[in-house]
Amino acid sequence: MPTNIGRSKRQIFDYIQERIWKKLKGWKEKHLSSAGRSTLIQAIAQAIPTYIMSCFHLLKTFCQYIEKIICKFWWGSSIDRSKIHWIKWNTLCKNKKQGDLGFRDLSHFNEALLAKQSWRLITNDNSLLARMYKAKYHPKCSFLETKQLSNTGFTWRSILKARNLIHKGSFWVVGNGSKINIWKDPWLPNQNGFKTWTPKPSTTHLNLVQDLIDQDSLTWKTDTIKELFFPFKAKQIFQIPITPQL
Repeated sequence: MPTNIGRSKRQIFDYIQERIWKKLKGWKEKHLSSAGRSTLIQAIAQAIPTYIMSCFHLLKTFCQYIEKIICKFWWGSSIDRSKIHWIKWNTLCKNKKQGDLGFRDLSHFNEALLAKQSWRLITNDNSLLARMYKAKYHPKCSFLETKQLSNTGFTWRSILKARNLIHKGSFWVVGNGSKINIWKDPWLPNQNGFKTWTPKPSTTHLNLVQDLIDQDSLTWKTDTIKELFFPFKAKQIFQIPITPQL
């Protein structure tokens, strides 16, 4: 792991592609079957940068260069001669259930690993790492609300770049509703974007989901919801289960 990240990210991480090249180069003269090459690529070549990718956001061009090396090995190219690549690399990266080989798109894999770190900061907010980052970068707001600053560490900037995946794919599970904003937060599971399409009426002062729940019976306030929301939106809300233990 590099201890000091300068401006030239490509130069700092060059050793990764050198390690991958050395691993594959040693097998170029061997007679490997297609299954053998596939196993070598997935178990060795694409596994080497995994730990780095879980901490740092690598340049897309850098990931594409590594994929180019792997692609040449797959099709049997060498320094002296280059063989035809009959199928695009993006096609080879599709899932095996779709009839392809399931190779990793390294750029997407990098983003997924960093998004996993983001999710850990959200769900394990009492961990040492989460408490350290909160004290340093977002002491007055949550991780999802913090803004990216230019003078922060490269690891923190990398994690924030992948935070968009969390925004796109996550929504609140309704418990008592005390932390969920009706009009701003994603909390509708059957809705594209998980947010309500109904604009906030100028006559209402209700802002939290808890205002829509009868706390005694833990049921939705039918009349209030029908008054505030479009009919199809109210129907979606009535279908959301309330989980009191959250």
